[in-house]
Amino acid sequence: MDTEKELRDIKKVSIPVDRLHYQYIHNVTPTELWNNDMSILNSPHVEMLKTIIKYGFDWKVLFETRYTKERILRREKGMKQWTDEHIKKHITWRFEVLKSLKKHGYNKKKHQYPVRVLKIPFWTSRFSFNRDWLVGPEIWDGGGRCAAACVLGWKEIPCVLCEDLRPGSMDKGEFDDKLKKIEGAWNEVIPTISA
Repeated sequence: MDTEKELRDIKKVSIPVDRLHYQYIHNVTPTELWNNDMSILNSPHVEMLKTIIKYGFDWKVLFETRYTKERILRREKGMKQWTDEHIKKHITWRFEVLKSLKKHGYNKKKHQYPVRVLKIPFWTSRFSFNRDWLVGPEIWDGGGRCAAACVLGWKEIPCVLCEDLRPGSMDKGEFDDKLKKIEGAWNEVIPTISA
C-alpha cells in the first residue's frame, strides 16, 4: 500500500520487538487462527519461520501452519492471488528476509522502505472498531522483517512511528481496492454499506 496516502510519519524510534502487533484487516484476518491475539509473539508469521528452521521447506508441514491456513482463507474469501504457488513463493521470500537479517543485520540501504508502525491500530483509528485484542503498536509496513527479528531474538527494531491521516473518517482508503472482492468486508465497520 502507498503509505503516504494513509499515514503521516511522526518520528524514528526503536521499538521492542515483543511489543509489536500485526495489522488486523476486518473480515479478512481470521481472529480464531490468531486466538484473538495479534501480537508478534503469537503470530502465524513467527510460527511459520520457526517451522522452516525446524523442518526445512517441507511443504506438507508448512501447509499445516496457521500462516498458510490464513492465506488459503483469504483465497476462499476472494483474494485469488493466494494460489498454492504464490503461497510457496511468499513463504520462501519471508525466509530469505530472515537469512538476510541474520547475515547482514538491519541494512537501511537494502530495505528501501522503513518498518512503519501505528501507535493506534488502523481499524480503531479510522473506523472506531474497538476490540480488547486490537492494540498497538501495529505493524503497517515491514511485517516480514519484524517476524524475522523476533525469531532471531532481537530486542528492538528501528521503525518509523506513524499516525492515521484521517482518523474517524471511515474513509476506506486503499483498502477499498484491496478488499473489493471480499464479500461483507465492510460489515460492522461501516453499517450503511450492504454486503
